[in-house]
Amino acid sequence: MIMDDNQIEMKGINLFQWRLFKKSWMKLFRSEDPDIANISRISRFCMFRFIRRNAENYFCYINDKRAGLLSLNTEKGTEVFIYGVAVLPGFRKKGLGKYMMDFSEKRAKETKKKFMGLAVLGSNEPALNLYRKLDYIFVGTGVTPISISIDKITKSKNNSIRLETITVYTDEFKDLFTDIFLSQIKTVSQNDGVEYVRDNRIDGYHNHKIMNISKAEYQLLHVLDNDEQIGFLFCRKGGTTKSCYAYLQSEITLTIELLSNLAEKLKDRIEDNESFEQLIFRVFWRQADKLIDLQDSDFIRDSSQDKKLMFKRI
Repeated sequence: MIMDDNQIEMKGINLFQWRLFKKSWMKLFRSEDPDIANISRISRFCMFRFIRRNAENYFCYINDKRAGLLSLNTEKGTEVFIYGVAVLPGFRKKGLGKYMMDFSEKRAKETKKKFMGLAVLGSNEPALNLYRKLDYIFVGTGVTPISISIDKITKSKNNSIRLETITVYTDEFKDLFTDIFLSQIKTVSQNDGVEYVRDNRIDGYHNHKIMNISKAEYQLLHVLDNDEQIGFLFCRKGGTTKSCYAYLQSEITLTIELLSNLAEKLKDRIEDNESFEQLIFRVFWRQADKLIDLQDSDFIRDSSQDKKLMFKRI
């Protein structure tokens, strides 16, 4: 039964409700989002500290009964970004999800924003269906993990890949990264998607790389094939699992051969005092979907972690 809007009320979280809000958040999202389910205590503390400082947080009530929660950021860029929207089990299929999404768009108009943004698991079909009905569009840059065990990485006879370490993130590399990133977006969500990411995301991606390179927590590698640049690898250092974001130009066809060649070159670059058991490439979702020989290889794609960044022009 769809509820009358007069029966629904959004109330901001006060100081005394904060612990209940955090508990409700974890309970609602732990079972649906692997990132939340596996988050460490320190990361959870940082996440909620960030949300408390940067978001508007609400409980949704039906006839004074707590029925859902909403967290959104109205302070940055040209968007309102939804960190979390969820309905308690006993109140689902009553139109509350749409009500809270409409409330978020109202806040976007009140704060004079141009876009709405959110991230959603690719496997969450009910949420995806709702967002599509509300005219949200997939940006196109969602990443998906493709892993391989260290003992499965083999030598190739014809490996034309070369990796160059980038120690300073110059304007030249910044512009090249921007071109690669935005070309992936334009392929999927056209000019609206490019404007949305340029306004609200691209500077954050640059700052993340600059910060982590300076801290030596990540290594940025320029990828060349027969001396022609094809993209970047952004690799976390240390640990038994080496995670690398692969930013490849949109015209590059991702193949198992290319992934194997990249894995081989990365394995060759490991320092004597560094070891890893597994290599995970995080690649553009659109490029990964075109891997036709994945199941016949030693690479494994874990689609349960796929997330989509979606947006809507207000």
